[in-house]
Amino acid sequence: MDFVKDWVITQTLGEGAYGEVKLVMNKHTNEYVAMKMINIQEHPDASKEVKKEVGIHKCLRHPHVIQFYGSRSHGKHEYIFLEYAAHGELFDKIEPDVGMSQSEARKYMSQLLSGIDYLHSRGIAHRDIKPENLLLDLNDNLKISDFGLATMFRAGGKERALQNRCGTLPYVAPEVLLRPYAAQPADIWSCGIVLVAMLSGELPWDQASDDCADFKHWKCGSYTQLAPWTKLDNLTLSLLRKVLAPLPSARYTSAEIQNTRWFKQEFKKGDQKKIEQLAKAMKRAERAMEEDEDETDAKETCSSQVAAAPASSHICDEAMRAFLSQPTSLDDMLVSSQLLNTQSSSAQNVMQKVVRRMTRFNVNLTITEAVDELEATLSHLNLEWKTNFPNVFTITTTDRRKNVLVFKANVMEVDEGTFLDFRLSKGCGLEFKRLFVTIRMMFKEMIIKN
Repeated sequence: MDFVKDWVITQTLGEGAYGEVKLVMNKHTNEYVAMKMINIQEHPDASKEVKKEVGIHKCLRHPHVIQFYGSRSHGKHEYIFLEYAAHGELFDKIEPDVGMSQSEARKYMSQLLSGIDYLHSRGIAHRDIKPENLLLDLNDNLKISDFGLATMFRAGGKERALQNRCGTLPYVAPEVLLRPYAAQPADIWSCGIVLVAMLSGELPWDQASDDCADFKHWKCGSYTQLAPWTKLDNLTLSLLRKVLAPLPSARYTSAEIQNTRWFKQEFKKGDQKKIEQLAKAMKRAERAMEEDEDETDAKETCSSQVAAAPASSHICDEAMRAFLSQPTSLDDMLVSSQLLNTQSSSAQNVMQKVVRRMTRFNVNLTITEAVDELEATLSHLNLEWKTNFPNVFTITTTDRRKNVLVFKANVMEVDEGTFLDFRLSKGCGLEFKRLFVTIRMMFKEMIIKN
């Protein structure tokens, strides 16, 4: 069923604190839009936050920032329409406990800093940089997303210190926990933690405070025999000591980072990464991959600026204008959001190629057998689950850091066997990926390896 004329909600891409992100497709052109959907009736406090997010995001236009297309209100819902990043989240490229090659990590770090530099030049702090908020487009270019915690720290040439403690604890700079703090060094710190995750496949600590032993070791310089630092060469460690300097005044700026030997050095693919680790990571990837606040109101600050129009994205102007102007039927939306569970096999095969995730695989089982096998696997791993829709599992557990981890498993019949697609809903992407690898191993004899 159509969401609006010619546009269909195909599936859920992700969940946030206040709602979901849906993938919307034009039936005639096969163009895609990501639609963030917030239920204001269920989350009345979200209304102000949504307006602030829209006010900030609509001012932004940069190759490494997700493009804002528009927003609208209807009934109890607010909608934000965004560029669709077809290759998913950055964490999906990070092999747990291994990471990725230095050449890949440098590419993504360079693009991340380019996007952060742009935000800071506009007086905007993101405040929640992490792999789950860094998306990849069809060409594997990084795009910064999710401006729900972003804020203006500079207006009219005047900068202010920030007060709100926000972000995701393992990525949060130590000064954010103490307050007040400067915006730019805090974002740079988060970029540094992302770099550690990309190069080692793990996070260095639960939080950057003296309550955390791992952080104290880093702060005192007694970390050299500890993971993840043992996985990194001296040149990389030299860079990270500057990026993750506990004192903001001693922390490298983006320009200084990009002027380091690590950044300027030419890496061949796989350099300074154990070949055995990379080979194993690549094989696992190939098996899993299918072929194909109280702060300045940003809206006021940006009101004099022209809202960014879609760049040379996959959305034509006429189609998007029609999309944003048409009335919405909430009933239609609620029905169409379940399309993935009722559509034909051929339509599902199309959707497999639209959303490219590594956390999925095909098995040579019937859908009933696959559901039974998944239930047995989840029970064996002592994971809690529920099914609100047929063959859609919501799985809840706690990760190694004792944080809540929620993800979904969608079991679908396709032309060749049965397709199991796993998607993070809440929690750490690396921990989710680690658990997915365990689940996949338990299906290894049934996986179709094409």
